[in-house]
Amino acid sequence: MFRITIALFCTALVLNSCSDESPVNQGSNTQILTVKTVTGARPDTLTSKYLYFSFDADDFIAPTKDTTAEWDIRLPFLYGGGRTRAIDIVLNSGTINVSGKTVGKVVDTTFDILKSAPEDALLKSDDVMNRVISIAVDGTGMFTYDPASRTLNPAPQRTLVLKTKKGTYVKFQVMSLYKDQPLVPSMTSELGHYSFRYAKSQDRNLRTN
Repeated sequence: MFRITIALFCTALVLNSCSDESPVNQGSNTQILTVKTVTGARPDTLTSKYLYFSFDADDFIAPTKDTTAEWDIRLPFLYGGGRTRAIDIVLNSGTINVSGKTVGKVVDTTFDILKSAPEDALLKSDDVMNRVISIAVDGTGMFTYDPASRTLNPAPQRTLVLKTKKGTYVKFQVMSLYKDQPLVPSMTSELGHYSFRYAKSQDRNLRTN
């Protein structure tokens, strides 16, 4: 079960509850954006081993629409017990899906510090040879592996920036991959529950504080 912290239409994937976290403008000419959060999202293996999310719609898209341009990011099912050695997160573009138009870049900056999106020329389509998000969990991508606890964790210093088919700029960060978001997950923690946050804008401003 999961929830999005804004008032949204909730899909059949089931959202626990919706609440509003309003942006605050602190006297600056730059708008302070709303941070939206999704917690505990997990693919339904009976339907699909992936979650498809649209930032324009602020909602999940049915797996039956995987060949359309309606979604922006695809999150894979993760296997526990040490069986997941890579996290194959895909943007909807390039040879992954020729109908998709989403482009992006992983920047080496924390979510809160990141104030603006890179220039459009730096945002790339996803394809099998030139991935936007590395599948590796060796610290070069968005996730790391802790051999001591045998857990997978987000790399807090890296943030995904993308641009949707409608021209919306988004900054995105996975906060946890485990059920109930334990502060310090262990090898017995249940893997495969995505909790993430994002903010979006119609221009390159991505300021959230």
